[in-house]
This record gives sequence, structure tokens and C-alpha cells, in this order.
Amino acid sequence: MLQILAFIRSLFLVLFVAIHTAYCSIFVITLLLLRAPRSWADFFIGTVWCSPMVILSGTKPEMSGVENVPKDQGFLYLFTHCSHMDVPFLFHCTPKSFRFGAKASLFKIPLFGRAMKLSGTLPITRENREKVFKVYQEAEKRVAAGEGFALAPEGGRRVGDEIKQFKSGPFIFAINAKMPVVPVVICGMDRVLPKGSILINRKSWTRKVGIRFLPSIDMGKVPIEDMKKVKEQVRQSVVKEFEEMKKIYL
Repeated sequence: MLQILAFIRSLFLVLFVAIHTAYCSIFVITLLLLRAPRSWADFFIGTVWCSPMVILSGTKPEMSGVENVPKDQGFLYLFTHCSHMDVPFLFHCTPKSFRFGAKASLFKIPLFGRAMKLSGTLPITRENREKVFKVYQEAEKRVAAGEGFALAPEGGRRVGDEIKQFKSGPFIFAINAKMPVVPVVICGMDRVLPKGSILINRKSWTRKVGIRFLPSIDMGKVPIEDMKKVKEQVRQSVVKEFEEMKKIYL
């Protein structure tokens, strides 16, 4: 019975997410055009837009390591990525606001794309490395002002239960911006919304998803020539944590 109810709920959520995202986008656009305090937009994005989607989907976060998130400086979340729900889930769970990197094509979506642009989301053109690094360079001033960001070092959403190789771009960004990176391991989200599906949590009424904020690494102290070594060290720490979490959430 619960599985049938979960499927019905997932159908409702398709409509809800579309309408909810549209009106949240309108509010965020309005706030930012009126030059409202940044904290207002942060509240709307994290609490009003993202949290209802997570709660209504029956997704139950189990968190640890939030004390590893820097409180008084810019930072970069490096999160494992397998689902469109990863970013709303991270907004719902994080103790600090952030802006994320999104593929450039998403900025063409009416209202949502405009809201992303005005709110400072980073447009990532994956096939154009030069454009990506220009975006990162322009964001360095925002990091210096204390802003946080989130990028998927795997490059895009993965399929399967193995962490992909990490891209160098986010690490070069962190070194140049002299900011700490916080590896974030999310496990179980592909059971909530797998790649290629639009039905959220259609097979179960509730589902636990693990999120671990690993100890931060101060990339401002890393010479650029050591980037590849540090990148692999970070990946190994993520893989180790993910393998442990798989026993619980997959």
C-alpha cells in the first residue's frame, strides 16, 4: 500500500516541483532586482525552495561533520553527484548558504535560469574549458568577500555506485581563490531520484540519505604544482567514506 501511495506522491511532486520552482524563481528575481538583503534571497532559496521538496519527497537526511564547514570565510563544497536532488538536499542540510555551478543549458529555462543568473550561480560550459576558468576567475572576488560555492568534482551526474575520477578545475579554482574545500559525500540520493527519471522517491514512502561533511583542506596553502596530488588525496578520502556509507544507504 505504501508503495502505491509513494508512486501517487511522486506524480504529484512532478507538478509541485514545476510550479513551486516557478513561483520561487519569481520571488528571488523580485528580491534581487529590488536589491533586498542577500540573506533574504538565501533564505528563499534554501528554506522556501529546497526544503519543501526534500521534506515532501520523504527523504530523511542523516548528517555528520557540519562542524567542518568554515563559518567566517569563503569556501568550496566538493560534493558527490548522482541526482538532480543533490543540490536541493545540500541546501536543506548545509549550515551555510552557497552558490552552485550549473551546466550552462539550465540558464535557458524561463524564470529559473534568470533566477540562477541573478543569484550568482556559476554557469559551467563543460565543453569549453577556457570559459569555465574565466567563470572561476570572476568568482574569486566573491570568495574573498566570504561567499561559499558548491561544485561537483566528478564533472556531472554519475550513473552507478562508484565515484568517478575528479576534474582538476574545482581544485585550481580553490587554489587560486585561496579558499578551503569541504568534501561532501552524499549517498543514497540516486535511489530517491536517479539520473534519467522525473519521479521522486516513487518506490518507497521514506528513504534515508546520508550526507557527510569531511574535514576541510586549506587550498590557499597548496602550491599549484601539488594540485594533482591533493586532488587524488581528496578523492581517496571521499571514496573511503562513500564505501562505508554504501553499507548503510544502498
